[in-house]
Amino acid sequence: MTYSQMWNNSENEAEILYLEQQIVAIKKEIMRAKTAEQQEILDQAHRKLAELEAKLDELEE
Repeated sequence: MTYSQMWNNSENEAEILYLEQQIVAIKKEIMRAKTAEQQEILDQAHRKLAELEAKLDELEE
């Protein structure tokens, strides 16, 4: 494996970790919105979660 390939892999790993952390945070926001019955925030959080999961799927391929 070349240095360039290792560098790209480490960048992807860092981005994957960041996305996973963001997904956890969004899931917590979804739980709070459900509890407070805040439908608009809940809808926004679900959209953001879908975006983050799609990005994560792209990186993991």
